[in-house]
Amino acid sequence: MLTLVRVDDRLLHGQIICAWVPFVKADSLIVASDEAAGDSLISEIIESCGCKGLNVCVKKIADAVRCVSGAEKERIILIVGNLADAMRVYEKGLKFSKLNLGNIHHDDNGKKITPSVTVNPEDEEIIGRFTEMGVSVEIRDVPASSSSPYHESKRRSG
Repeated sequence: MLTLVRVDDRLLHGQIICAWVPFVKADSLIVASDEAAGDSLISEIIESCGCKGLNVCVKKIADAVRCVSGAEKERIILIVGNLADAMRVYEKGLKFSKLNLGNIHHDDNGKKITPSVTVNPEDEEIIGRFTEMGVSVEIRDVPASSSSPYHESKRRSG
């Protein structure tokens, strides 16, 4: 069962392991990234974050979709590095109703929404598509923070 879909350009770090995993009671964490899955050193480093009670794996986007789709008993957090990959996951058939924006940083052409989320025009277009499909998009770095929905007004005034 998919418990959280998160966009985080840092992929896996302390906020996820120490805050989100216990909050959603996850027992599996899948990083869906073609780039990370194609680099054995990065994959090994990320997967070493697993521990007793938490399986961590790095998969290409298509493999991650198949893996999550076939897991009924596990409580899974799925992490992608950017909004384009989140849309790829969704379009490959892994439907979800809520998308968490944790960390998105752009050095150029970005609009700062929160200290940890800066979106560019491509991101705004993807968020708009998710919204049109009925996916709730929230900005929240850790569970203890207030959830801030991404509204159309943020797109205009950001």
